[in-house]
Amino acid sequence: MPIETEIPELSRWLLPSLETWGIALAGLAVALFVLGWIWALLHGGVIANPGLFGPLTQRYLIRTWAGLADLLLISPRRVAALAWLGIKEAIRRRVIVVFIVFLGILLMAGWFLDPASNNPAKLYLNFVMGTSDYLILLLMLLVTVFSLPNDIQKKTIYTVLTKPVRPSEIILGRILGFTVVGTVLIVGMGLISYAFVVRGLAHTHQIDEATLRPLGDPVPQPDGSAKTLQQGWTTKVHGHRHRVFLDLQGRARLDMEQGHTHVATAEPGVEGGFVLGGPEGLLTARIPKYGDLVFRNRQGLDEVRGISVGDEWTYRSYIEGGSEAAAIWTFSGMRESDFPGDTIPVEMNIGVFRTHKGDMQRGILGSLLVRNPDNGVTVELEVFESKEFSILQLQIPKKIERFASARFVQRRTRAADGAIVFSPKQPPEKDPGQQKAFDLFRDLVTPDGRLEVWLQCLEGGQYFGMAKPDLYLRVGDGTFFLNVMKGYAGTWCQMVMVIAFGVMLSTFLSAPVAMAATLGILIGGLAHTFLTQVAVGQIFEGVETPYQAGPIESLVRLVTQIGVMEELPETVAYQVVQRVDIGFRLWLESMAYAIPPLSQMSFVNFVMNGYNVSGELLLIDLLRVLGYFVPVFILGHFFLKSREVAA
Repeated sequence: MPIETEIPELSRWLLPSLETWGIALAGLAVALFVLGWIWALLHGGVIANPGLFGPLTQRYLIRTWAGLADLLLISPRRVAALAWLGIKEAIRRRVIVVFIVFLGILLMAGWFLDPASNNPAKLYLNFVMGTSDYLILLLMLLVTVFSLPNDIQKKTIYTVLTKPVRPSEIILGRILGFTVVGTVLIVGMGLISYAFVVRGLAHTHQIDEATLRPLGDPVPQPDGSAKTLQQGWTTKVHGHRHRVFLDLQGRARLDMEQGHTHVATAEPGVEGGFVLGGPEGLLTARIPKYGDLVFRNRQGLDEVRGISVGDEWTYRSYIEGGSEAAAIWTFSGMRESDFPGDTIPVEMNIGVFRTHKGDMQRGILGSLLVRNPDNGVTVELEVFESKEFSILQLQIPKKIERFASARFVQRRTRAADGAIVFSPKQPPEKDPGQQKAFDLFRDLVTPDGRLEVWLQCLEGGQYFGMAKPDLYLRVGDGTFFLNVMKGYAGTWCQMVMVIAFGVMLSTFLSAPVAMAATLGILIGGLAHTFLTQVAVGQIFEGVETPYQAGPIESLVRLVTQIGVMEELPETVAYQVVQRVDIGFRLWLESMAYAIPPLSQMSFVNFVMNGYNVSGELLLIDLLRVLGYFVPVFILGHFFLKSREVAA
């Protein structure tokens, strides 16, 4: 299945995110400065600070400046020494036990994970990566939140503070030390997980000679003999078997089953005459090329979204069958060198909505077309049957010689003044309907590398549903091993966030309270998408929640049995309730920004569904980690510096 979330592009994501981060960081700095000043006045006595710039204010400014100097004047040597101290502390806490627990879970998992399931690769990868993810995060939570509080309680912190060590170096050293330990554990878990998945899914078959049957009439050969195409089955392994076709040249081809096939090599003397290799296509790292999606309605006008069929989840829009409606993907930067071979693979995962059953023995018929955006030349390549809940792969030939039809098609958009704008305005000089063949990159791809891929539903009363990632061009495949390691890099990013927040909170909270606070941040980060949707009032993306009530109003309605469709009485008490709920909503929205989006840092969905984790996406994750790490590190430094450790 495709990745059903909007994948950010670095060029579009960086500047807006950097601007938001800068504003938030500046606002946080001003707020902390003012709150610290007020606390200094209350702690030292307002009377002792006559005027705005009295002695207390001057002392506060001097200490703030000294804190900034300590923050910037960091010694790498002292940080490395403190990091080594953190590593030894983590080892003393027997973090290796978590690694042993992970191995034990994998040993037992082999008894329960079923390789005969419909998608065994997804099952195995989801299990091993999810297990290691939660184990690492919980381990680092427990290690970090007890580190500084225990040192302060046992007074071992004095052996560090008596040296010329800055608070910033203590914070940074602890974070780096725990990160090194966690990194070693993640690398070990990643390597073992890869071996476990590959070994658990490895299998082969044999061609069952008893199932081979002639397929069609005998075909005369040049030597006077006659040969017949044959069809049969392989033996059943891991709960499945493959259909086998033997051609006239004695070569064997196996159908795809459970997302994979096998390569057959002729080997006289073995059963079936062929030796089958391991599974091909089961563990993949597809490199997709996505296009921009627009919809064409039944009148032939371009729209941003398609038809709604009443589904609450509006991620996909639908096009009507048996009409001019179409889904149009525009691909940019098309280069022939990016697609080796004679064809361009197109993979799609199309949703189907039936208003009547139709022929339930087959899928709904659809049509795949390619169009030149500049001159409107459109070639209908083939008619296909839709596959629900699975990926359908088609091919676009680079030399198009067999096609259903070719014609000139204009795109129509409605301007702001209501006028219809046609693109292109004039048909090409040469009628495409008279052309016998097309060169994809010469005739259909524009000079600047644009190509349109159209999808239409051919059956009336039926609908195709799609979103932007549901159709893509498969540029190639990455290395599965590297993809697994990049998937664990997402776990590493989550781990760094947990370590940073755990160390920061433990500078001013006791160990149990810091653990509860860090656990809350961990849970909020893993549910960050839902938290953001609730805060902005869009439980389903792009759809405003009809009625938004805060927790107090919801409690009042629950107790008084007043439904959401009924207005609350306009009394002072109810107005106060609604005003208080506004504060709750603002607080929730601020939490959505303050809590790191741990759910977006996970690449488990990419790896288990067979999609390559791009370097651009990994870089976005690393920038997110850096963006949260900087303010958390600064806060930890000032909290530790302002704390009276000797008390």
